[in-house]
Amino acid sequence: MITITEKEQLLMSEIISKGYRNAAVSFSKLTGQQVMIEVAHVELCSDHNYLLKKYNHQDNLTILQTEIIGQLSGVSYLIFNEKEKITISQMSLASFGSNSTLDENIILLEIDNIISAAVITELSNMLNLRIYGDVPALLKFDNMTDFHNSLKLEDEGHYVLTNSTFLFANHKMISPIFLWKMDKRILEIVNDLDN
Repeated sequence: MITITEKEQLLMSEIISKGYRNAAVSFSKLTGQQVMIEVAHVELCSDHNYLLKKYNHQDNLTILQTEIIGQLSGVSYLIFNEKEKITISQMSLASFGSNSTLDENIILLEIDNIISAAVITELSNMLNLRIYGDVPALLKFDNMTDFHNSLKLEDEGHYVLTNSTFLFANHKMISPIFLWKMDKRILEIVNDLDN
């Protein structure tokens, strides 16, 4: 198992947090109300079983997947349980009025697009890389074990797991899981920043 240094942990936490702050501004425009995204914790690890151990109780998942393309490969997974999916969809659809015919899945894909793009932009800027996010895909899994089994575990890399809370102006909140699987070179790139 690879040991993650404090510097690596802090830098990834800074990138994710700054990306979330920028995403909150765009997300507020989408919903028509102030939305804050508070990052409670960012963990960087190389153990793919960690997610399964920590969140095995999660069922009926909607997962938005965005591939990272360019000088650094990776993939992000924005993971909602059923209650979170309903809450965020209703909050977002409400901003379009009661006569809106927008599909819930389109709203969820746009939310992922906003958040993942903001974080990928921060990764690109802070690590001086040319990377971008592909078009997101919406996936459904019965439970966390099924999702874990779908991951390409043979691909080496590091996982960035964030616990965050979306706070809406009407005092509703959700805490989805955001998992980033990054190319194993991410730690080399982070450590080269000071050199």
